Amino acid sequence: MDRIRNFAIIAHIDHGKSTLADRLLEFTKTISTHHEEQMLDRNPISRERGITIKLAPVRMQYQAQNVQSFILNLIDTPGHVDFSYEVDRTLACVEGAILLVDATQGIQAQTISNAYKAIEKGLEIIPVINKIDMPNAEIEKTKEAFIDFLGCEEQDIFLISAKTGQGVEKVLEAIVKYIPPPTGNKNVQTGLNHHDVQTGLNHHDVQTGLKPVSTCDNHSLKPVSTEIACPFQALIFDSYYDTHKGVIAFVRVFSGSCKKNDTLFLHASDQTFQTTEVGIFSPDLIPSQQLFAGEIGYIVTNLKDIHQVRVGDTISHSHTAPPLTGYKHAQPVVFASMFPTETHEYENVTKALEKIQLNDASLTFQPIYSQALGPGYRVGFLGLLHADVIRERLEREYNLDLVLTPPQVDYKIEHNSYYEPIVKLLLITPQTYVGAVMQLCKEYRSTFVTMDNRHQVTLEYEMPLSEMIDGFFDNLKSVTSGFASFDWQYLRHDQTDADKLTILLNGNEVSEFSEIVVQERSREKAESITKKLKELIPKQQYEVRIQAKYKGKIIASERNSALRKDVTAKLYGGDRTRKDKLLEKQKKGKKKMKAIGKIDVPKEAFFKLFNS
Repeated sequence: MDRIRNFAIIAHIDHGKSTLADRLLEFTKTISTHHEEQMLDRNPISRERGITIKLAPVRMQYQAQNVQSFILNLIDTPGHVDFSYEVDRTLACVEGAILLVDATQGIQAQTISNAYKAIEKGLEIIPVINKIDMPNAEIEKTKEAFIDFLGCEEQDIFLISAKTGQGVEKVLEAIVKYIPPPTGNKNVQTGLNHHDVQTGLNHHDVQTGLKPVSTCDNHSLKPVSTEIACPFQALIFDSYYDTHKGVIAFVRVFSGSCKKNDTLFLHASDQTFQTTEVGIFSPDLIPSQQLFAGEIGYIVTNLKDIHQVRVGDTISHSHTAPPLTGYKHAQPVVFASMFPTETHEYENVTKALEKIQLNDASLTFQPIYSQALGPGYRVGFLGLLHADVIRERLEREYNLDLVLTPPQVDYKIEHNSYYEPIVKLLLITPQTYVGAVMQLCKEYRSTFVTMDNRHQVTLEYEMPLSEMIDGFFDNLKSVTSGFASFDWQYLRHDQTDADKLTILLNGNEVSEFSEIVVQERSREKAESITKKLKELIPKQQYEVRIQAKYKGKIIASERNSALRKDVTAKLYGGDRTRKDKLLEKQKKGKKKMKAIGKIDVPKEAFFKLFNS
């Protein structure tokens, strides 16, 4: 294990993680120089958006300058805050991390967040400044920020251009030099030494008159191993489902070893299985003879039930081996209702969500039913980007047509009081935009906490999560010309003046349009929904009243007049009383329809409202 190095690349979004990973793969000759960019970002959505949305492991062989050969296990990680759980799982599997910073942007909010996570886990951090070849690179300023933030020396900071490869060789040498080898044991001592064994055998000779076989052959005692196999323990940090091989678990081995056809045990699901293949990432799955302590690889379980293999679970040879610590499960922070546009696709949605959940442990879902839209799911996400990526994966990878309601936060209700989630917001912005950022935060019901104006300005606020997901990021980019960044984390639930905004159509609640809203946003929200519904709901044969009710009062209302049908069109002359009878009959019929009939709200109206 002395020649194994496990490490991650962590950084803010768009600071060059995937490009650096490409150069490392090239320098170690893991891939050729004629490859497509972002080699580890295999997901098409990731490539199109230009961001990493999934952790990606790869194994490299590196011949160091001291002529020794090392195994380097890299796990590339996402940079967006919505995928921070991927970073958490990665850091539990490595001993070191490259902390990458863009010289043109400096230390950003997610840089700080990821660095703190690595420091808390006791990882060795290698500070690297990227994009030094850019004309607007502020190398000295970024160095000062690194020194101030990490407390490191200037000579500890590595300068590179991941694009051109400048300085990358020095980073490889730093990985070998500074990141410690993995801990763990292939074997464990029995407590016996060579003298103990020889003494025991000599005593046996005297008592029985028999000779050990080794003395008959070699006239001397053979060295006896003082080690026995250490119990196999591996942590599952990711997994996915393969149609032919079943569930494939990505693991970091902490002790012992395993090989093909071993019988292994999953602690969380209390399930035993036989391995059909083990191997490494290069970056494709490459079968190997065995996986040893300290290595990162995969295990093919051949299990078809995806619920039996869980991220954070321990794999061992038996249930008697103690499980590893695992991960703190990520809690979803925004929720949306998801419905297939065609009801018969519900089972396909179920299977697709289960398969994605295997690869994304932060995703949660539970079944719901809507009178208007039929069966669906209430789905929990880590943020708006996470929700958007999941929706796109379902539509593209599983060919599903879905409607997703606007994401909402999880309010708590106790003794008729509402409690809303509050987050700590860390904002980093150039000095020029401080005033605009502070004004924006004020408009979003935020509470100022502190400010630090060293290098770039760092602002800390407490903000309701419902405000943050309501266009805050887009507005922040707008007022700072894209130069500001932010990171956030959940703090607590605070009591707030909120209630349910109920949407009524002719006095009947339509739950799909109803939501919890704070008092000061209620009228604005109510007027917006009722006006949109007036446009989207087609005219009926009777008048439709569209109302928004809040705290027992109607606070917004719109009306759609009845669709006029000329019931006297077929009458030509004759007695006037005949026309009057038909009109009176129509009037009574409309009244009855209005009293007992349901308003025809087409699904398209739901889709357009939710997507507007």
